Amino acid sequence: WLLPLEGKEAVNAPSFESFLRYGTIPIIAAIIGYGTNVIALWMMFYPLEFFGYFPNAKIGCGLDLPLFGWQGVIPMKAREMAEISVEMMTEKLIKVDEVFARLSPARISVEVSDILPGIVSEVVHEAGQKHCPKLWEYLPLSVRAQIEEKVVEGAGPMMSAFVRDLQKNITEVFDLKHCVVERMVGDKALLNEMFLTCGTKEFEFIRISGFYLGFLFGILQMIAWMFFKQWWTLPACGVFVGYGTNVVALKVIFIPVNPVRLCCFRVQGLFLTRQHEVSAVYAKMVASRIIPASVLMDSLLTGPRSEKAYALVDKHIAKSMEDQGCYYKPIFLLSAGAETWADFRKGICEEFRAHLPTLLGRITNYAQERMDLETTIRTRMQGLCARDFERLLHAVFEQDEIKLILVGAILGFIVGLVQALVQTPEQLGLPPLR
Repeated sequence: WLLPLEGKEAVNAPSFESFLRYGTIPIIAAIIGYGTNVIALWMMFYPLEFFGYFPNAKIGCGLDLPLFGWQGVIPMKAREMAEISVEMMTEKLIKVDEVFARLSPARISVEVSDILPGIVSEVVHEAGQKHCPKLWEYLPLSVRAQIEEKVVEGAGPMMSAFVRDLQKNITEVFDLKHCVVERMVGDKALLNEMFLTCGTKEFEFIRISGFYLGFLFGILQMIAWMFFKQWWTLPACGVFVGYGTNVVALKVIFIPVNPVRLCCFRVQGLFLTRQHEVSAVYAKMVASRIIPASVLMDSLLTGPRSEKAYALVDKHIAKSMEDQGCYYKPIFLLSAGAETWADFRKGICEEFRAHLPTLLGRITNYAQERMDLETTIRTRMQGLCARDFERLLHAVFEQDEIKLILVGAILGFIVGLVQALVQTPEQLGLPPLR
Protein backbone atom coordinates (compact mmCIF):
# COMPACT_ATOMS: atom_id res chain seq x y z
CA TRP A 1 0.00 0.00 0.00
CA LEU A 2 2.93 2.31 0.64
CA LEU A 3 4.49 1.58 -2.74
CA PRO A 4 3.73 3.57 -5.92
CA LEU A 5 0.95 2.05 -7.98
CA GLU A 6 2.08 3.10 -11.44
CA GLY A 7 4.41 0.87 -13.42
CA LYS A 8 3.79 -2.24 -11.36
CA GLU A 9 2.70 -5.50 -12.89
CA ALA A 10 -0.44 -7.10 -11.58
CA VAL A 11 0.02 -10.18 -9.45
CA ASN A 12 -2.55 -12.89 -9.03
CA ALA A 13 -1.26 -14.45 -5.82
CA PRO A 14 -0.94 -12.70 -2.49
CA SER A 15 2.53 -11.29 -1.97
CA PHE A 16 4.43 -9.16 0.50
CA GLU A 17 4.03 -6.25 -1.88
CA SER A 18 0.24 -6.64 -1.97
CA PHE A 19 0.25 -6.88 1.79
CA LEU A 20 2.11 -3.60 2.00
CA ARG A 21 -0.24 -2.09 -0.53
CA TYR A 22 -3.51 -3.23 1.02
CA GLY A 23 -2.98 -5.12 4.27
CA THR A 24 -1.38 -2.18 6.04
CA ILE A 25 -4.40 0.04 5.40
CA PRO A 26 -6.37 -1.20 8.45
CA ILE A 27 -3.20 -1.05 10.55
CA ILE A 28 -2.49 2.55 9.54
CA ALA A 29 -6.17 3.41 10.09
CA ALA A 30 -5.97 1.90 13.60
CA ILE A 31 -2.89 4.00 14.34
CA ILE A 32 -4.69 7.08 13.01
CA GLY A 33 -7.72 6.31 15.18
CA TYR A 34 -5.61 5.85 18.28
CA GLY A 35 -3.25 8.75 17.57
CA THR A 36 -5.95 11.29 16.73
CA ASN A 37 -7.89 10.36 19.85
CA VAL A 38 -4.83 10.70 22.07
CA ILE A 39 -3.87 14.06 20.58
CA ALA A 40 -7.46 15.34 20.58
CA LEU A 41 -7.84 14.45 24.26
CA TRP A 42 -4.56 16.18 25.09
CA MET A 43 -5.73 19.26 23.23
CA MET A 44 -8.95 19.27 25.27
CA PHE A 45 -6.93 19.89 28.45
CA TYR A 46 -3.60 21.42 27.46
CA PRO A 47 -1.90 23.83 27.36
CA LEU A 48 -3.40 25.56 30.37
CA GLU A 49 -2.68 29.01 28.94
CA PHE A 50 -2.82 30.20 25.34
CA PHE A 51 0.27 29.33 23.31
CA GLY A 52 0.74 31.10 19.98
CA TYR A 53 -0.04 34.46 18.46
CA PHE A 54 -3.11 36.69 18.18
CA PRO A 55 -5.25 34.92 20.81
CA ASN A 56 -8.36 36.85 19.76
CA ALA A 57 -8.20 35.55 16.17
CA LYS A 58 -10.74 32.71 15.95
CA ILE A 59 -11.60 30.12 13.29
CA GLY A 60 -15.23 31.19 13.28
CA CYS A 61 -18.22 29.16 12.16
CA GLY A 62 -19.35 29.04 15.79
CA LEU A 63 -16.31 27.02 16.91
CA ASP A 64 -14.56 29.78 18.87
CA LEU A 65 -11.18 28.06 18.40
CA PRO A 66 -7.84 29.92 18.10
CA LEU A 67 -6.54 30.44 14.60
CA PHE A 68 -2.85 30.99 15.33
CA GLY A 69 -2.24 28.99 18.46
CA TRP A 70 -3.95 26.78 20.99
CA GLN A 71 -5.26 26.56 24.51
CA GLY A 72 -6.91 23.51 25.98
CA VAL A 73 -10.67 23.66 25.47
CA ILE A 74 -11.35 23.03 29.18
CA PRO A 75 -8.97 25.78 30.43
CA MET A 76 -10.16 28.11 27.66
CA LYS A 77 -13.77 27.69 28.84
CA ALA A 78 -12.85 27.50 32.55
CA ARG A 79 -15.29 30.12 33.83
CA GLU A 80 -18.23 28.94 31.75
CA MET A 81 -17.67 25.29 32.71
CA ALA A 82 -17.16 26.15 36.37
CA GLU A 83 -20.42 28.12 36.42
CA ILE A 84 -22.36 25.22 34.89
CA SER A 85 -20.72 22.77 37.30
CA VAL A 86 -21.45 24.78 40.44
CA GLU A 87 -25.01 25.49 39.32
CA MET A 88 -25.75 21.79 39.22
CA MET A 89 -23.70 21.16 42.37
CA THR A 90 -25.69 23.62 44.45
CA GLU A 91 -29.01 22.43 43.00
CA LYS A 92 -28.45 18.71 43.51
CA LEU A 93 -25.72 18.16 46.09
CA ILE A 94 -24.91 20.98 48.51
CA LYS A 95 -27.10 23.33 50.52
CA VAL A 96 -24.86 25.92 52.11
CA ASP A 97 -27.19 26.62 55.03
CA GLU A 98 -27.42 22.90 55.82
CA VAL A 99 -23.63 22.51 55.77
CA PHE A 100 -22.91 25.49 58.05
CA ALA A 101 -25.74 24.46 60.40
CA ARG A 102 -23.68 21.40 61.34
CA LEU A 103 -21.15 23.59 63.16
CA SER A 104 -21.57 23.94 66.90
CA PRO A 105 -21.18 27.55 68.13
CA ALA A 106 -20.13 26.30 71.56
CA ARG A 107 -17.51 23.96 70.04
CA ILE A 108 -16.13 26.77 67.89
CA SER A 109 -15.79 28.93 71.00
CA VAL A 110 -13.79 26.11 72.59
CA GLU A 111 -11.63 25.64 69.48
CA VAL A 112 -10.46 29.27 69.61
CA SER A 113 -10.36 29.58 73.40
CA ASP A 114 -6.58 29.26 73.64
CA ILE A 115 -5.82 32.11 71.22
CA LEU A 116 -8.89 34.32 71.69
CA PRO A 117 -7.77 36.01 74.94
CA GLY A 118 -4.43 37.03 73.46
CA ILE A 119 -6.06 38.34 70.31
CA VAL A 120 -8.67 40.32 72.27
CA SER A 121 -6.02 41.85 74.55
CA GLU A 122 -4.04 42.93 71.51
CA VAL A 123 -7.19 44.30 69.86
CA VAL A 124 -8.08 46.38 72.94
CA HIS A 125 -4.56 47.76 73.22
CA GLU A 126 -4.36 48.67 69.51
CA ALA A 127 -7.82 50.24 69.55
CA GLY A 128 -6.94 52.34 72.57
CA GLN A 129 -3.66 53.58 71.06
CA LYS A 130 -5.12 54.36 67.63
CA HIS A 131 -8.61 55.66 68.39
CA CYS A 132 -8.28 57.39 71.77
CA PRO A 133 -4.52 57.77 72.26
CA LYS A 134 -4.53 60.57 74.82
CA LEU A 135 -7.02 58.92 77.13
CA TRP A 136 -5.33 55.56 76.73
CA GLU A 137 -1.93 57.02 77.53
CA TYR A 138 -3.07 58.54 80.82
CA LEU A 139 -5.08 55.55 82.01
CA PRO A 140 -3.31 53.63 84.77
CA LEU A 141 -1.96 50.25 83.68
CA SER A 142 -4.21 48.55 86.22
CA VAL A 143 -7.27 50.15 84.64
CA ARG A 144 -6.17 49.12 81.14
CA ALA A 145 -5.70 45.57 82.39
CA GLN A 146 -9.18 45.56 83.91
CA ILE A 147 -10.69 46.83 80.66
CA GLU A 148 -8.91 44.09 78.72
CA GLU A 149 -10.05 41.51 81.26
CA LYS A 150 -13.70 42.53 80.90
CA VAL A 151 -13.54 42.47 77.10
CA VAL A 152 -11.83 39.06 77.15
CA GLU A 153 -14.50 37.79 79.52
CA GLY A 154 -17.21 38.52 76.98
CA ALA A 155 -15.24 37.31 73.94
CA GLY A 156 -16.21 33.64 74.19
CA PRO A 157 -19.98 34.22 74.39
CA MET A 158 -19.63 36.87 71.69
CA MET A 159 -17.96 34.33 69.36
CA SER A 160 -20.73 31.81 69.94
CA ALA A 161 -23.43 34.42 69.31
CA PHE A 162 -21.68 35.50 66.12
CA VAL A 163 -21.58 31.91 64.79
CA ARG A 164 -25.28 31.41 65.55
CA ASP A 165 -26.14 34.63 63.72
CA LEU A 166 -23.85 33.63 60.84
CA GLN A 167 -25.67 30.31 60.48
CA LYS A 168 -29.04 32.05 60.33
CA ASN A 169 -27.85 34.49 57.65
CA ILE A 170 -25.31 32.36 55.79
CA THR A 171 -27.02 32.67 52.40
CA GLU A 172 -26.88 36.45 52.75
CA VAL A 173 -23.23 36.71 53.75
CA PHE A 174 -21.64 33.85 51.76
CA ASP A 175 -21.73 33.13 48.03
CA LEU A 176 -20.87 29.47 47.44
CA LYS A 177 -21.16 29.78 43.66
CA HIS A 178 -18.62 32.61 43.57
CA CYS A 179 -16.31 30.61 45.85
CA VAL A 180 -16.30 27.50 43.63
CA VAL A 181 -16.08 29.38 40.31
CA GLU A 182 -13.15 31.55 41.42
CA ARG A 183 -11.42 28.49 42.84
CA MET A 184 -11.64 26.62 39.53
CA VAL A 185 -10.87 29.60 37.31
CA GLY A 186 -7.92 30.56 39.49
CA ASP A 187 -6.47 27.05 39.24
CA LYS A 188 -7.08 25.64 35.77
CA ALA A 189 -4.91 22.63 36.57
CA LEU A 190 -7.36 21.77 39.33
CA LEU A 191 -10.28 22.03 36.90
CA ASN A 192 -8.46 19.70 34.51
CA GLU A 193 -7.73 17.31 37.35
CA MET A 194 -11.39 17.10 38.27
CA PHE A 195 -12.37 15.96 34.76
CA LEU A 196 -9.35 13.69 34.31
CA THR A 197 -9.84 12.03 37.71
CA CYS A 198 -13.58 11.44 37.37
CA GLY A 199 -13.36 10.31 33.74
CA THR A 200 -10.04 8.44 33.84
CA LYS A 201 -11.51 5.13 32.61
CA GLU A 202 -13.69 6.82 29.98
CA PHE A 203 -10.74 8.74 28.56
CA GLU A 204 -8.72 5.55 28.43
CA PHE A 205 -11.63 3.92 26.58
CA ILE A 206 -11.62 6.77 24.05
CA ARG A 207 -7.92 6.19 23.41
CA ILE A 208 -8.11 2.41 23.08
CA SER A 209 -11.38 2.37 21.16
CA GLY A 210 -9.79 4.67 18.60
CA PHE A 211 -7.42 1.84 17.68
CA TYR A 212 -10.07 -0.86 17.29
CA LEU A 213 -12.63 1.36 15.58
CA GLY A 214 -9.91 2.71 13.33
CA PHE A 215 -8.99 -0.84 12.36
CA LEU A 216 -12.62 -1.66 11.48
CA PHE A 217 -12.97 1.54 9.46
CA GLY A 218 -9.64 0.70 7.85
CA ILE A 219 -11.02 -2.57 6.50
CA LEU A 220 -13.74 -0.60 4.73
CA GLN A 221 -11.11 1.81 3.48
CA MET A 222 -9.01 -1.08 2.18
CA ILE A 223 -11.94 -2.50 0.23
CA ALA A 224 -12.70 0.91 -1.25
CA TRP A 225 -9.03 1.42 -2.17
CA MET A 226 -8.95 -1.86 -4.08
CA PHE A 227 -11.51 -0.54 -6.55
CA PHE A 228 -11.14 3.23 -6.40
CA LYS A 229 -7.57 4.50 -6.24
CA GLN A 230 -7.91 8.28 -6.08
CA TRP A 231 -5.61 10.37 -3.89
CA TRP A 232 -8.41 12.30 -2.23
CA THR A 233 -9.97 9.15 -0.79
CA LEU A 234 -7.08 8.89 1.69
CA PRO A 235 -7.56 12.25 3.45
CA ALA A 236 -11.34 11.71 3.17
CA CYS A 237 -11.02 8.38 4.94
CA GLY A 238 -8.69 10.03 7.46
CA VAL A 239 -11.42 12.53 8.26
CA PHE A 240 -13.95 9.71 8.54
CA VAL A 241 -11.71 7.69 10.88
CA GLY A 242 -10.77 10.68 13.08
CA TYR A 243 -14.35 11.91 13.25
CA GLY A 244 -16.05 8.55 13.52
CA THR A 245 -13.88 7.07 16.26
CA ASN A 246 -14.48 10.10 18.50
CA VAL A 247 -18.22 10.20 17.85
CA VAL A 248 -18.71 6.50 18.53
CA ALA A 249 -16.54 6.59 21.68
CA LEU A 250 -18.39 9.60 23.13
CA LYS A 251 -21.80 8.11 22.38
CA VAL A 252 -20.89 4.79 23.97
CA ILE A 253 -19.73 6.59 27.13
CA PHE A 254 -23.00 8.44 27.76
CA ILE A 255 -25.66 6.56 25.77
CA PRO A 256 -27.98 4.99 26.68
CA VAL A 257 -28.56 6.92 29.88
CA ASN A 258 -30.88 4.32 31.40
CA PRO A 259 -30.13 0.59 31.20
CA VAL A 260 -31.54 -1.10 28.10
CA ARG A 261 -32.06 -4.85 27.71
CA LEU A 262 -30.54 -6.03 24.43
CA CYS A 263 -31.04 -9.77 23.95
CA CYS A 264 -29.17 -11.29 26.87
CA PHE A 265 -27.22 -8.13 27.70
CA ARG A 266 -27.89 -5.07 29.83
CA VAL A 267 -26.56 -2.03 27.97
CA GLN A 268 -25.84 1.39 29.49
CA GLY A 269 -23.39 4.23 28.92
CA LEU A 270 -19.98 3.29 30.34
CA PHE A 271 -19.77 6.40 32.52
CA LEU A 272 -23.21 5.76 33.98
CA THR A 273 -22.33 2.20 35.01
CA ARG A 274 -19.66 3.72 37.28
CA GLN A 275 -22.02 6.02 39.18
CA HIS A 276 -21.03 4.78 42.66
CA GLU A 277 -17.32 4.80 41.84
CA VAL A 278 -17.34 8.24 40.19
CA SER A 279 -19.46 9.68 43.00
CA ALA A 280 -16.84 8.66 45.57
CA VAL A 281 -13.98 10.11 43.53
CA TYR A 282 -15.82 13.34 42.76
CA ALA A 283 -16.95 13.84 46.36
CA LYS A 284 -13.45 13.35 47.73
CA MET A 285 -11.96 15.80 45.27
CA VAL A 286 -14.58 18.49 45.86
CA ALA A 287 -14.35 18.19 49.64
CA SER A 288 -10.57 18.02 49.87
CA ARG A 289 -9.29 20.00 46.88
CA ILE A 290 -11.93 22.35 45.51
CA ILE A 291 -13.85 23.61 48.54
CA PRO A 292 -12.24 22.34 51.73
CA ALA A 293 -13.16 24.19 54.92
CA SER A 294 -10.09 26.42 54.60
CA VAL A 295 -11.29 27.68 51.19
CA LEU A 296 -14.84 28.22 52.49
CA MET A 297 -13.61 30.25 55.47
CA ASP A 298 -11.31 32.33 53.29
CA SER A 299 -14.10 33.03 50.79
CA LEU A 300 -16.40 34.01 53.66
CA LEU A 301 -14.03 36.88 54.43
CA THR A 302 -12.92 37.78 50.90
CA GLY A 303 -15.95 37.03 48.70
CA PRO A 304 -18.39 39.55 47.24
CA ARG A 305 -20.60 39.41 50.35
CA SER A 306 -17.77 39.56 52.89
CA GLU A 307 -18.72 43.04 54.10
CA LYS A 308 -22.01 41.59 55.34
CA ALA A 309 -20.10 38.93 57.28
CA TYR A 310 -17.89 41.57 58.85
CA ALA A 311 -20.98 43.63 59.71
CA LEU A 312 -22.27 40.66 61.72
CA VAL A 313 -18.99 40.56 63.62
CA ASP A 314 -19.18 44.30 64.31
CA LYS A 315 -22.74 43.92 65.60
CA HIS A 316 -21.82 41.26 68.12
CA ILE A 317 -18.64 43.00 69.24
CA ALA A 318 -20.56 46.21 69.87
CA LYS A 319 -23.26 44.30 71.79
CA SER A 320 -20.66 42.48 73.86
CA MET A 321 -18.91 45.74 74.73
CA GLU A 322 -22.19 47.32 75.81
CA ASP A 323 -23.03 44.24 77.90
CA GLN A 324 -19.59 44.15 79.52
CA GLY A 325 -19.08 47.94 79.62
CA CYS A 326 -20.76 48.70 82.92
CA TYR A 327 -17.28 48.94 84.48
CA TYR A 328 -15.16 50.76 81.92
CA LYS A 329 -17.72 52.67 79.84
CA PRO A 330 -18.17 55.39 82.52
CA ILE A 331 -14.43 56.06 82.38
CA PHE A 332 -14.71 57.05 78.73
CA LEU A 333 -17.96 58.97 79.17
CA LEU A 334 -16.70 61.02 82.15
CA SER A 335 -13.17 61.55 80.84
CA ALA A 336 -13.70 62.27 77.17
CA GLY A 337 -17.39 62.02 76.36
CA ALA A 338 -19.63 59.74 74.34
CA GLU A 339 -17.74 60.41 71.11
CA THR A 340 -14.53 58.89 72.49
CA TRP A 341 -16.45 55.84 73.68
CA ALA A 342 -17.93 55.43 70.19
CA ASP A 343 -14.45 55.78 68.65
CA PHE A 344 -13.04 53.16 71.02
CA ARG A 345 -15.85 50.73 70.25
CA LYS A 346 -15.41 51.31 66.51
CA GLY A 347 -11.68 50.76 66.90
CA ILE A 348 -12.28 47.43 68.64
CA CYS A 349 -14.41 46.32 65.68
CA GLU A 350 -11.84 47.42 63.11
CA GLU A 351 -8.92 45.78 64.88
CA PHE A 352 -10.87 42.58 65.48
CA ARG A 353 -11.58 42.32 61.75
CA ALA A 354 -7.87 42.04 61.06
CA HIS A 355 -7.62 39.01 63.38
CA LEU A 356 -10.75 37.21 62.19
CA PRO A 357 -8.90 35.19 59.51
CA THR A 358 -6.65 33.78 62.24
CA LEU A 359 -9.64 32.76 64.34
CA LEU A 360 -11.47 31.11 61.44
CA GLY A 361 -8.25 29.45 60.35
CA ARG A 362 -8.08 27.84 63.76
CA ILE A 363 -11.42 26.07 63.28
CA THR A 364 -10.80 24.67 59.78
CA ASN A 365 -9.90 21.16 60.98
CA TYR A 366 -13.04 20.99 63.09
CA ALA A 367 -15.16 22.48 60.30
CA GLN A 368 -13.74 20.06 57.71
CA GLU A 369 -14.68 17.10 59.90
CA ARG A 370 -18.05 18.42 61.04
CA MET A 371 -19.31 19.69 57.69
CA ASP A 372 -18.46 16.29 56.17
CA LEU A 373 -18.90 17.47 52.60
CA GLU A 374 -17.41 14.29 51.19
CA THR A 375 -20.08 12.03 52.67
CA THR A 376 -22.86 14.46 51.78
CA ILE A 377 -21.81 14.77 48.14
CA ARG A 378 -21.06 11.06 47.73
CA THR A 379 -24.36 9.79 49.11
CA ARG A 380 -26.43 12.32 47.18
CA MET A 381 -24.59 11.65 43.92
CA GLN A 382 -25.00 7.93 44.33
CA GLY A 383 -28.72 8.46 44.96
CA LEU A 384 -29.29 10.52 41.81
CA CYS A 385 -31.28 9.03 38.99
CA ALA A 386 -29.23 8.14 35.91
CA ARG A 387 -30.39 11.24 33.99
CA ASP A 388 -29.43 13.66 36.78
CA PHE A 389 -26.08 11.93 37.28
CA GLU A 390 -25.32 12.12 33.56
CA ARG A 391 -26.24 15.82 33.50
CA LEU A 392 -24.09 16.59 36.53
CA LEU A 393 -20.82 16.04 34.67
CA HIS A 394 -21.70 15.60 31.01
CA ALA A 395 -23.54 18.92 30.76
CA VAL A 396 -20.38 20.78 31.75
CA PHE A 397 -18.50 19.99 28.55
CA GLU A 398 -21.23 18.62 26.29
CA GLN A 399 -21.41 21.75 24.18
CA ASP A 400 -17.67 21.50 23.48
CA GLU A 401 -17.67 17.83 22.48
CA ILE A 402 -17.89 18.93 18.85
CA LYS A 403 -14.47 20.54 19.26
CA LEU A 404 -12.96 17.25 20.39
CA ILE A 405 -14.62 15.52 17.45
CA LEU A 406 -13.49 18.10 14.91
CA VAL A 407 -9.95 18.12 16.24
CA GLY A 408 -9.88 14.37 15.60
CA ALA A 409 -11.26 14.89 12.09
CA ILE A 410 -8.69 17.59 11.27
CA LEU A 411 -5.82 15.45 12.53
CA GLY A 412 -7.17 12.51 10.51
CA PHE A 413 -7.25 14.68 7.39
CA ILE A 414 -3.63 15.74 7.89
CA VAL A 415 -2.46 12.14 8.30
CA GLY A 416 -4.53 11.05 5.29
CA LEU A 417 -2.99 13.80 3.18
CA VAL A 418 0.48 12.59 4.13
CA GLN A 419 -0.60 9.09 3.09
CA ALA A 420 -1.72 10.44 -0.28
CA LEU A 421 1.63 12.14 -0.79
CA VAL A 422 3.36 8.81 -0.15
CA GLN A 423 0.91 6.56 -1.99
CA THR A 424 -0.11 8.57 -5.05
CA PRO A 425 2.40 11.38 -5.58
CA GLU A 426 1.85 11.24 -9.37
CA GLN A 427 -1.83 12.19 -8.97
CA LEU A 428 -0.72 15.27 -7.05
CA GLY A 429 1.81 16.27 -9.68
CA LEU A 430 4.78 15.16 -7.60
CA PRO A 431 7.66 12.88 -8.56
CA PRO A 432 7.33 9.28 -7.34
CA LEU A 433 9.01 8.45 -4.04
CA ARG A 434 12.02 6.16 -4.41
